[in-house]
Amino acid sequence: MIAVSTMWNAMKCSDGAAMIDELKGFGFDTIELSRHLTVEQLEQLKPYLKQTKPCSIHNFCPILPGIPQSEAENDPIHLSSLSKDERLEAVKRTIRTMELAVELEVPIVVLHLGEVDTYDRSHLMYDLYAYGEREFEAFSKKVAEATSWRERKQATHQDAVMFSLDTLNELALRLNLYLAIENRPRYYQIPNFDEVGLFLEKFEGSNMWYWHDVGHAMLQERSGLCWAKRWLKAYKEQLIGVNLHDLKDLEAYYPPGFGDLDFEEIMAEIPSDVLKVLEVRHGQAEELEEAREFCLSFVNRET
Repeated sequence: MIAVSTMWNAMKCSDGAAMIDELKGFGFDTIELSRHLTVEQLEQLKPYLKQTKPCSIHNFCPILPGIPQSEAENDPIHLSSLSKDERLEAVKRTIRTMELAVELEVPIVVLHLGEVDTYDRSHLMYDLYAYGEREFEAFSKKVAEATSWRERKQATHQDAVMFSLDTLNELALRLNLYLAIENRPRYYQIPNFDEVGLFLEKFEGSNMWYWHDVGHAMLQERSGLCWAKRWLKAYKEQLIGVNLHDLKDLEAYYPPGFGDLDFEEIMAEIPSDVLKVLEVRHGQAEELEEAREFCLSFVNRET
């Protein structure tokens, strides 16, 4: 199955009906509800989603009050927060996403777990990568400094995530929903490679799964953090879905086939029964159509 995220046109179509009509016109099997959707768009979408059941939904959805759609990725509250009030608010908002999933018969809620409270040094690694210095000592030094700062603070944030996931997993079991932990692109975000294993082990046998973003994995590699291949190799058995998008150096969310990722290699590592969702920025309709056919060419080899 190949799906497409509403990320593609959520910020271009204020009308929910027009949004889903446009996406269905590309021939995708189904859609994913992205974090960019407003309350108004969701209400307009609901009648149409009775015929086109979404495959997954990203938390938080709808977008949090007061947050512009262009800032949907910058959460003001986190499931990893050390502030009890903030963390409980994030749990409450996640529960609303889960209740929306039940209402719309969406089986998978994809979770962004938050971050470690540390100064963001990602731009230092990105600058060195852009200058072609990834293999030099200065790059390794910046990576070591950044990850060292994270390691000093990560344990308490991991505990906060565990508390949040305890509540959410218990509800997911009652609601018959799958929760999927998504890998993130930056070193301070949760989970890193080891934390995926930590959380999945804690909730083994429950409704907790892994969600892989191919672009995020490669951004971690290009930042010197973790080889992109490791994620799928280690967590393939717990994998429930994949977001597909391409990169141009350090820029994400291009249609697959329009960047520099090796999709021949990537798609060979993704099990055939795993949900595959194109998550791309808005662009030319022809590019999205080509990206769908490009990804289908790999899927069809499996059947």
